[in-house]
Amino acid sequence: MKTKIIFILCLAALILAAGCNHPKQNNKDTYHDWRNISIDSLENVLATKQLTDSDRMIIHHNLALGYQYFNFEKTVYHAQKEIAYATKLKKPFQIADGNLRLGIQYDDKSQDDSAMYYYNKALEQVPLIIKKVSQDDIQSQIYGAIANLYSKQGNDREAINYYLMMLKILERNGWRHNMMLLYKNVGETYLNLDNYKEAEAYFLKTKALAGELNDSVYISESFYQLGRIYLHDKDYPKALENVMVAYKNAEAGAEKGIEGKINYSQTLADIYLEGYNNYDKAEEYATLALRHSEEMKRPVFISQSLATLASVYLSKGMYAESERAASKALRTDTTNMSNTITLFAILAKANAYLGKPAKAAEYFDRYVKLTSERSTKNYMSALTEMQTLYDTEKKELEITQQQNIIRKQNLQRGLLAGGVAISLVFLVLLWYMLRLRDRRNRALTEVNATKDKFFSIISHDLRNPAIAQRDALQLLIKNAGSWDVDALTDYSRELLKSAEGQVELLYNLLNWAQIQTGRMAYTPTTFTLSDLLSDTTLIRNMAKNKGITLVLPESQDALITGDRNMLSTVVRNLLTNAVKFTPAGGTVTLEASQAPSNSPERGENSPPVEGSGVVRISVTDTGVGMNEEQIRNLFRLDSRQSRRGTADEQGSGLGLIVCKELLEKHGSELQVESEEGKGSRFWFTIMKTAKRS
Repeated sequence: MKTKIIFILCLAALILAAGCNHPKQNNKDTYHDWRNISIDSLENVLATKQLTDSDRMIIHHNLALGYQYFNFEKTVYHAQKEIAYATKLKKPFQIADGNLRLGIQYDDKSQDDSAMYYYNKALEQVPLIIKKVSQDDIQSQIYGAIANLYSKQGNDREAINYYLMMLKILERNGWRHNMMLLYKNVGETYLNLDNYKEAEAYFLKTKALAGELNDSVYISESFYQLGRIYLHDKDYPKALENVMVAYKNAEAGAEKGIEGKINYSQTLADIYLEGYNNYDKAEEYATLALRHSEEMKRPVFISQSLATLASVYLSKGMYAESERAASKALRTDTTNMSNTITLFAILAKANAYLGKPAKAAEYFDRYVKLTSERSTKNYMSALTEMQTLYDTEKKELEITQQQNIIRKQNLQRGLLAGGVAISLVFLVLLWYMLRLRDRRNRALTEVNATKDKFFSIISHDLRNPAIAQRDALQLLIKNAGSWDVDALTDYSRELLKSAEGQVELLYNLLNWAQIQTGRMAYTPTTFTLSDLLSDTTLIRNMAKNKGITLVLPESQDALITGDRNMLSTVVRNLLTNAVKFTPAGGTVTLEASQAPSNSPERGENSPPVEGSGVVRISVTDTGVGMNEEQIRNLFRLDSRQSRRGTADEQGSGLGLIVCKELLEKHGSELQVESEEGKGSRFWFTIMKTAKRS
């Protein structure tokens, strides 16, 4: 948190250096520049000198800046004084600046409600600032601070929204160094959301801009983060190439700090271990990471480096060495939950191979419990976010209803005081208000019905499978001491498959909630069809595991226009459904073809089609298919029926509803044809843009 607050403050200083200075008095004879005077001298000036209100406002501002890192009370006091004088002088920039300073102080104290209150107070002043560059300066700082607050709370989706609003301002003004810093922040946040495609795009931007600005630290960091992304995608040559560049830069002294060397060495060990089975190289870099961690004397890094080394030893069959390294890592630090889970898994396997079944069962028990705890925490966080969305919408409706009731009462009192003519007007208006009330009540009823359906989905499709998973884990713990390593591994793999199905459902629920509450913004861009169809690694693995042939189109360079994230979600859901309901030996085909601009699947709100028409994207499978009743109820939430896949995969039907509503935002419609026992075909069209000259 400290790092991100310092990032915002540094960003403010850089933007100010670009031309946003604090206002001076019009009377040049009485103006003084107080910016380069010490804190003690400024305090003395306030106590002894006759000063104008403008000078006092500027001095309080500089004192708030001076105290901000080491004295909370004095920072708050001087920021409040700055606001008071700025309000008297009608200076909206300084009012916003003081409120932003207060918000950051309370944010640093983890008083999130107070922090958000002051951030919103600062935003209220932005439209009142006359100079556009000053307006952009303070607004970008506020957006960054709010994004950091959401990031600290674990609400990365809201953090992304504010980071992107901040980025638009920076790009509009050409504040390139600040853009580079923010590209990195956005990339890291997308990584937190497991959105590796968007993360890659922003780290590529960071690398390009860092190269132009000759910033060696951010060049190395960009190569490292790209390497992590390629490692996740199992593109081991690209992962090794990128991380090795970062590592060599650090070794050559181009990047300062040991922390980078630790991260680069650990990741190189992972690449050599996972991608190349080169145990000697993996051990070399894991040992190097441990040495740097011990130099830094940071327990969390030492524990992570020991975990990497223990994993290498386990792969090499050095079970005693693996057990010793993992045990030492646990004694060193357990604050990182993911690292601790990894250590429990290593210790369970190492002790099993060493012929210590009691120890293996003990660590496996701890592994299962901590994994379940993390899953529960993630589920509860998501449920809390969705409940907050609903509560906010309900509150807004209640406020609107109360305001309408007050207006109606005031109108009635005024009309009763009039004569016959006014009474006639009153009757007309009353009739009109009753109509409005009926419409409002119907709208409120629909919202409540939607809410009931929504929580019914959560109860049936999320909570019940979670309870079943808990029961399975209890059975696993009970029998862990009597099962062998292979049985434990197979059972754990099945549990992981179940958890992945729940995560897929959770993402669909989150997308559906955002659509229903209007929080998913439609942001169209122009991109190639290849970009849309490139992120299919997960689908390929699913098809391979089930023995299904997945047929994808050749590279497509046609340019299409739409919201890339939404369309990627649609394609991914359609492919996942096709694989889920196709038995082993079947085929799933993704096709992209030219379609006439007047295709019937284009909706009534479709944008005008120019250039070379539209592209039809279809997914066809040879699966179980559907009967006419199932097709009729496919997109109805109140008639939704959960079906299991051909390999007993969990299904909810919500994914297709999400697809339908995302396509409606594009002016398109999701079409379906299916025959029971012979498979299904889903398709939609999207606008195709003429190629760039």
